[in-house]
Amino acid sequence: MILHCTKKLYTKLPANTTAPAPTSIGLQAKWLNWHANLITIQRRQCVIAVHDATRYAVFIPCLTKPDFAKLQWHFEDVFINSLLKSGLPHELVETATQHLAALQFDTECNRSVQGTMNQISQDIDYGLGYTNTAVSDINPYRYSAELSHRPCTIKGLTDYQWPDKAMAELLSNLQNKG
Repeated sequence: MILHCTKKLYTKLPANTTAPAPTSIGLQAKWLNWHANLITIQRRQCVIAVHDATRYAVFIPCLTKPDFAKLQWHFEDVFINSLLKSGLPHELVETATQHLAALQFDTECNRSVQGTMNQISQDIDYGLGYTNTAVSDINPYRYSAELSHRPCTIKGLTDYQWPDKAMAELLSNLQNKG
């Protein structure tokens, strides 16, 4: 899976985790591409990853320096468990698990996806402040599922897209293909 990182996140990653991105086409290319950003909320380092095609959000809060070396594990853990919290059928979650690949990092970014990430990070910051909740007290699985259950706009599409429904459709297509 390709994680297109902001420069702020890319500098935090260990040097040995960066690798050239593979080339892929079609449905596989839609599945592989994610964007990620390092944000600071309540003086805690958090990573937000957004799937390029579906805008599905994965929020990984309260990372410390050693956690960046294990970003693969944190990403997979929050992603798969947030799919379960979103209410996706177990067959689709199993398809997602089977299609996970090693994370590869680059700094190529799409401004439309970055805009979605910025909107989500502002919503997280506002939501935590409004409810007077500490970022360390939230459940990242549930929170990621909630962030993905809202309409998003995507450049080039005239209608809104629901990220959780779009991810379910993408996983269904991957399941039918395989």
